[in-house]
Amino acid sequence: MGQSIVRFGELKPENYTEGLNNAWITFSALPYSRQHSSGIDGDIVISATPTVEIVDVDLDVAINSQYEFAYSIGTDNKLKMAFDKTKYSKASAIETLKCISITYELGHLEANGGLYVAIARNSLGEEVHRTVPQTLDQLKNVISTFDDTRSVDVSGFLSYQIVRDYRVT
Repeated sequence: MGQSIVRFGELKPENYTEGLNNAWITFSALPYSRQHSSGIDGDIVISATPTVEIVDVDLDVAINSQYEFAYSIGTDNKLKMAFDKTKYSKASAIETLKCISITYELGHLEANGGLYVAIARNSLGEEVHRTVPQTLDQLKNVISTFDDTRSVDVSGFLSYQIVRDYRVT
């Protein structure tokens, strides 16, 4: 099995939850990741900030002071990052995590026919749009009509990456 590295800035924050002690952000699934259990796998490495892996039920348990963040990943491969809500707001937590990388194990990948995915990134490398799997001809049409002046979090140019679509088996 191979490995992949993504930054939090490349994942989409999908949900924000506030508990009694902590708040946590649920990020989109790790791309093409092997399926995780609902327990502690210990095979994800988050760089540059002190983190500890926990199970979902502990997301609102006070985080040991030696760690800034606690994370949980379940069978849906969505990463939940918990933090002390008195230290970080939602926006400051996202900003702090933005450039931090996550190393994880890929699943067994099988090419999905002749389909590809186009990923549009802003000038900071953050994903702002991802297409559904399409043929290369369809993607050319999408890219040629995509309005790069649409509102994005950071101004600047958009770059496109074409990636073969895979199924994780």
